[in-house]
Amino acid sequence: MRKKKWSEWLWDAWCMASVIGVWPRFIEPHLLSLTRLSLPIPLLSKDLIGLKILHMSDLHWNDHFSPLLSRKMINRIQRLQPDLIVCTGDFICRSKLENKEGLKRLLCALKAPLGCFAVLGNHDYERFVTVNARGEYDVEPASPHSDIGKGFKRLFNSTPLAKTITPEAQKVGLHEELINLLEQTPFQVLNNTTKLVAVKDSWINICGVGEYTLGRFQPQQAFQSYNTLYPGIILSHNPDTLTILKNYPGEIILAGHTHGGQVNLPGLWKKFTRIENLEFKRGLKRIGKKWAYINRGIASVLRFRWFSMPELTLITLGKG
Repeated sequence: MRKKKWSEWLWDAWCMASVIGVWPRFIEPHLLSLTRLSLPIPLLSKDLIGLKILHMSDLHWNDHFSPLLSRKMINRIQRLQPDLIVCTGDFICRSKLENKEGLKRLLCALKAPLGCFAVLGNHDYERFVTVNARGEYDVEPASPHSDIGKGFKRLFNSTPLAKTITPEAQKVGLHEELINLLEQTPFQVLNNTTKLVAVKDSWINICGVGEYTLGRFQPQQAFQSYNTLYPGIILSHNPDTLTILKNYPGEIILAGHTHGGQVNLPGLWKKFTRIENLEFKRGLKRIGKKWAYINRGIASVLRFRWFSMPELTLITLGKG
């Protein structure tokens, strides 16, 4: 197990000593909220009415993942008894697969009769891709700085997003160790592909796209096996794909990545939410005729949340 750095001990001490640091460091990250949505879908068949889909995102598993939060997740999801479970990426932190058996136990405890499906986030490939000093999507260089130091650095970073991907980021491959672990769990990774799932005498498409910031977002490939006779749920880690997915089939798009702003205070949340379309920070959106939901996620690299509680979303399909 990784030992805490001196900067992390100092950060914890400051949070404990200050009034404002206790809630976002020691309380809110351990809470778990449930958002219930009933979404009307036009021409929905009777076999799909009432279908329950559990959406989770941004697990960010590491050696210090909260055991309390893990138990809450398992107990809450098991009680909800969803028909489908979907995860929109970032299973791990900065491409580091820590405490593999713990992650495997958690994911194996989450089961649904119609299956569990997932896409990969920018933390889930063989190297971690983030925003560099020039505003480009790039591989994070090896650095001695702590996560806390990097968090403070964001407060003073005003570089706009260049909306370009470096050649190094485009070369990043799959995280084979993580893929092998996920294959031992109920979760099936959809990497620019669609799975047609039988529901009684009907079907539903579950389509998953690759990560936008690595140049792996390939909707044309993902929708090749999509059956337009039936409705579909689209999984995409990064909500910057929503405006593009508007032009493809599907009734509901699910995303994560933003942590709902994480430090959700005026003037600060934009520093921690590095996306091109800031209106897609969190919550339910209408994208053309589609529904979209951006989940606040379960955890984060830096365990610090302010007015952006960890979230599970339960979506029930209804007749439109």
